[in-house]
Formats: sequence, C-alpha cells, structure tokens
Amino acid sequence: MVEQTLPGQQRLARTAWRWLLFVGLGIVVAAIGELQFSVLVRGDWANLFGSMVFNVFYLTGAFLVTRLTLRLLPRRVAFLVGAALAAVGGLAVEWFLIGNSPWGNPDASQVGMAAYWAGMVLVPWLLIDPDPRLCALKRAIGFYALGYVALVALGQGLIPSAEWRYAFHVWTVVIGYMGLVGLIVFCYPRVLHVEA
Repeated sequence: MVEQTLPGQQRLARTAWRWLLFVGLGIVVAAIGELQFSVLVRGDWANLFGSMVFNVFYLTGAFLVTRLTLRLLPRRVAFLVGAALAAVGGLAVEWFLIGNSPWGNPDASQVGMAAYWAGMVLVPWLLIDPDPRLCALKRAIGFYALGYVALVALGQGLIPSAEWRYAFHVWTVVIGYMGLVGLIVFCYPRVLHVEA
C-alpha cells in the first residue's frame, strides 16, 4: 500500500526543494566571482571553500526573507525590496565581517560588492520562479553567465602579466555583477506587467 502524502508534507517538501535550488544556484553565482578573487588572483582555495560555506547560511537567511517579502508585498515591489536588502546585507558582511568598509579598505568597490551580494540572491530568486513570462529573461541570464565565464577563462589564459590579470579579474567581477544585477532589476518588473 502506497502512503499518500499529506498536503502539509507536500508543501514542506516543495519548500525544502525550493530552498535547495535557491541555495545551490546562489552558491554557483557567488562561486564564479569568488573563484576569481580567491583562486585566480590569490591562489587561496581554502578561502573559496570557506566563503561558500558562509554563503549557504547567508542564502538560507535570504531565502527566508524573500518568502516573507513575497507574502507581505506585491510581487514586483517584493523583488525590488529583496534586491535592496540583499545589497545592503552583503555590504554589512563586507564591512563588518570581511573588513572591506570604505574606512577599512577605501580601494574596495562598494557598488561592485553590493551587486555581487544582490546577484547571489536575485539570480536564484528569478530562476526558481515558475512564471512562464520570465523564460526569456532566464535565457538571457544563462547567455550572460556563459559569456562572462568565457571572458574570464580567456583573460586568465591570455593575459601574461600577473598585475594585469589582477586588474582584469577585479574589474570583470565589479562590472560583470553590476551588469547582471542591472539586467535583472531592469527587466524583471517590466516582464511582469500584470501582477500574478
């Protein structure tokens, strides 16, 4: 006899699956930039893995906040509020845990760091959204990611000078994540002309 799943168990299983997807996708988004800084620039694999472990907890918190904002606010507004909270939360991590505050490390790009943390939350939020109107935007993000990874691989392989590679990786992360978040924040509300 096959046990029937109760509606409460189905909701819990669906939420757990969405959490796993959200965290997994967010880790991939974060790992690309972190791989550049930790491994390609500094050769520090331990920092890469430590960052990814921390990001699981950060993304779990972000998942809970996104679910709460979606319950309290209209969908497009919730998305923009979530983007702002992810950027501010990420800057708080950078400033108070990592030491990349404007007063502690004036050379750090505050806008780039905010975009990195916002992208880590917005990409999975968007990708797990089942709304069919978002398919074109999801494809655009996939192409953007493929182009970004190809550019990073080419730069790493073709730039002979360590100093030039350092500058290349720093600026591709800053500009790349800003472009990614800009694409999402610009397109997401426009795709959803009618609230679901």
